[in-house]
Amino acid sequence: RETALQLLNNLCPCEADSRNVELLFSRFEREVYAKGDVLWTQGSPSDCVKLLVTGMLIAQLENEAGTVETIAWGNTIGELGLLQGLARMSSVSCISEEAIVYSMSRAAFDDLCQRSPRAARLIDLICIRYLSARVQHVSNRIFETRCLPI
Repeated sequence: RETALQLLNNLCPCEADSRNVELLFSRFEREVYAKGDVLWTQGSPSDCVKLLVTGMLIAQLENEAGTVETIAWGNTIGELGLLQGLARMSSVSCISEEAIVYSMSRAAFDDLCQRSPRAARLIDLICIRYLSARVQHVSNRIFETRCLPI
């Protein structure tokens, strides 16, 4: 619990006061996965956001030739799908012996939006943070290779 709270504080330090982080965290439920467990499959409905506290996951694009991305502890997954209502863009499974995640359902997020928009805004800020990091990563790859990805 303490590790998850600390991670949430680190993900959005500029807006996070302890009351809002606690309120946000109160909507999360602890889940434990073992090696090989599938968290979701590509194309399934986006019904939650997850915060990875320990362990390692892997995201795989099913329609690509082996395109994978490892997800280390301290990261969130599913935030964009939760906010936009999009289907899952990849399949995610556990590759460590054990992974502990905290998951917030769409219903819990919708309730949080109604009851405390400032606390719910932390999910928006987390999403913005990860999207900007991914855009920067792609920009760096384009600059390094001097070509656009297909």
